[in-house]
Amino acid sequence: MDVNNLYSQISKIIDTNNKFVIITHDCPDGDSLGSQIALYQLLILLKKEVLPVCNCEIPYQYKFLPHIDRICKNFEKIKESDNNGQYICFCLDCADEYRMNLDFKELKDNFKYIVNIDHHYNNTNFGNLNVVDIEKSATAEILYELISCNYPGLMDDIIAEGIYVGILTDTGKFQYSNTNSDVHKAVSELLKFNVNPSKISKYIYESEPLERFKLIQIVFQRIEFVPSTGLIYSYVLQKDFKKLNLPFSAQDEIINLLRSAEKVRVAALIKQTGKRCFKISLRTSDSNIDLFTIASKFNGGGHKMASAYADRGSLRTVINNLKNSVKESIDNG
Repeated sequence: MDVNNLYSQISKIIDTNNKFVIITHDCPDGDSLGSQIALYQLLILLKKEVLPVCNCEIPYQYKFLPHIDRICKNFEKIKESDNNGQYICFCLDCADEYRMNLDFKELKDNFKYIVNIDHHYNNTNFGNLNVVDIEKSATAEILYELISCNYPGLMDDIIAEGIYVGILTDTGKFQYSNTNSDVHKAVSELLKFNVNPSKISKYIYESEPLERFKLIQIVFQRIEFVPSTGLIYSYVLQKDFKKLNLPFSAQDEIINLLRSAEKVRVAALIKQTGKRCFKISLRTSDSNIDLFTIASKFNGGGHKMASAYADRGSLRTVINNLKNSVKESIDNG
């Protein structure tokens, strides 16, 4: 992949167009939102008309980000305007066209051109232009390179903070195996701007509502461990969120508490998203296990050591499917 050529193509698209939409995936995280904010700020500085879209609730952990209140849940105003079909659409951190929780056919009909920027190795290359770099720790790191190479004079505090948040969260606070020398070089440059790691860490990791600890207690009470595979799992139901008056995003990072337990090879958190509908997040610290192969069997995806998928059926069925898939993956590994 000729990265410099792709970056030049993106710059040409930006420079020769005036109307943009930036879309990221549902259940957004630090990388998706941080990247969205960084690109939004760049386009605003270039005097472009920009609409950021995320068709899902914004997790409370990221409400501190600049411009976060500008993010819309849909692009109705574009569809209703006389400029329909004149917008360029950037899709950030979306492995496939379904992660956006939007009608992709409608997306294609409403936009002039789609630019897909991502770092997941199961990306379906759904864009007219695809910049997919699986060597990067985060989509935000790709944006860092793009902006540093093509718009170095426009890097400012807001862009730097957005990119920093994306890299921080997708490297697990610089703990995951995707943390390398390039990551630290990028972060060292970002810290030359008004980026406050202590403040950011406090917002994301140390500003939890007290009810969340009751949610953690519920999850811990339901923990099961399978010694033969090293699988630890638990689950959280829709009624749990409702009872505690917590948003779905309150379950973020709980899976990493499960992953940290001794003798655990695979951690899974099963989260109910609807009637007989569940989302399963997977984590491992064992480099010999490929979670992507497990998630892909359910049309999910992610990375080798952090993936997710959706499953349908009763909770018992979903748990049995999880157990069998982990066992099969380890046996064949």
